[in-house]
Amino acid sequence: MVPTLDHDGNIVIDSSVIIEYLDEIVPQTANFTPRDPVKRAAMRSLMRFIDEMPAAAVRVPTFNLAFLPRFAAMSEDEFLAFAESKPLRKEFMLAMGRKGFPEKDMDAAMQRLRRTYERMDTELEKSGGPWLLGSDITLADIAVMPAIVRMSDLGQETAWQDLPRLQRWYEAIRAHPAFEPTFYPGSLLTERFPHLRERAKQE
Repeated sequence: MVPTLDHDGNIVIDSSVIIEYLDEIVPQTANFTPRDPVKRAAMRSLMRFIDEMPAAAVRVPTFNLAFLPRFAAMSEDEFLAFAESKPLRKEFMLAMGRKGFPEKDMDAAMQRLRRTYERMDTELEKSGGPWLLGSDITLADIAVMPAIVRMSDLGQETAWQDLPRLQRWYEAIRAHPAFEPTFYPGSLLTERFPHLRERAKQE
């Protein structure tokens, strides 16, 4: 299963659980969980929202905009075999099929992502930034980062251009020392899919 962390033989799965686990085993000087219980609760509330909204919604534009040409080139039998090999994504992939998600599903996903951008903007306004809960980066920032990076990688950065607080947050997280090793060369979709690179050049 992806993502999976094997730490000294201890298997930890699920992105949110993995980052919480890592935060608990590293030295306290590098902790991303607030000590204050009120802020800690706010962080966990945001993480539940992130799991429910952007983490799920981002899959639809990812599949339609990035992966679809690959699946369209498969035979029906090849596609079904591939879907069967992904037990946690099987129903999702079968719903997409080799023709992609219909427009209504794409629109719904983009609306859910828009609600995410607006929720982030509200949290940044409330906390004063630069991070979602204020002056210190937390697991909530880390949890939502992949969805925002993915949408930017898909050429959808204009979706939050009217939200300057979110734009500043994105610039701040990209400047964080952990960002570059996390998104190492070759990890972005635009580096792996030629049609996305061509699209980015045109835009």
